[in-house]
Amino acid sequence: MINFFTKTVFTSITTLLLVQTVTAQPVPTKKQVNQPIPFNSRVRIYPANNSLPASRLMTIESVIKKSSKMRITEAKLTMYEEFAAKTGEYKSSISNNRMVWIVTGFVQGELRMSKGRSVCTDNAKIIEVTDAETSDSFGRSIYCPPKNVINFMP
Repeated sequence: MINFFTKTVFTSITTLLLVQTVTAQPVPTKKQVNQPIPFNSRVRIYPANNSLPASRLMTIESVIKKSSKMRITEAKLTMYEEFAAKTGEYKSSISNNRMVWIVTGFVQGELRMSKGRSVCTDNAKIIEVTDAETSDSFGRSIYCPPKNVINFMP
C-alpha cells in the first residue's frame, strides 16, 4: 500500500511540475534607463554626397560670406579626397567622395587666434575647408611668411 501511495504521489508531483514548466511565462525584466553611450558614437560621420544636385549644396556666395575676414584668392568646390591628398590630413569620419569648399585667402595685418594670441604679424595665408552640404568646418590651415611668424616657444 505504501509503495502504491509513493508511486501515486511521485506521479502527481512530476505531472504538476511538467504542467508548470510548459505553462510558465517568462519573467519580465526591467529595461536599463540610462544606457551608457559608447565614446566613439559621438563622432559625426560624413558619408559621400557627390551625387547630390547643386541646389542642395552651399553656393559660392555663402562660402565667401562665411570667410569674410580674409581677402579671398580662390574658392573651389571639390571632393574631400583632393584636399586630403594635398595636405595628407585624412579623417576617417569624412568620405573621400564628400563635396567640400576649399577657400584660400590672405589676412592683412596681425592675425589673432582664440585667447588673443597672435600667430602672424602680417599677410597670413589661410586655407579653410567647409562641408558643401552642411557648412560644417573641416579645418583651417594657417601659413605665415617666415619674417612674420610669432614664435610662442621659449
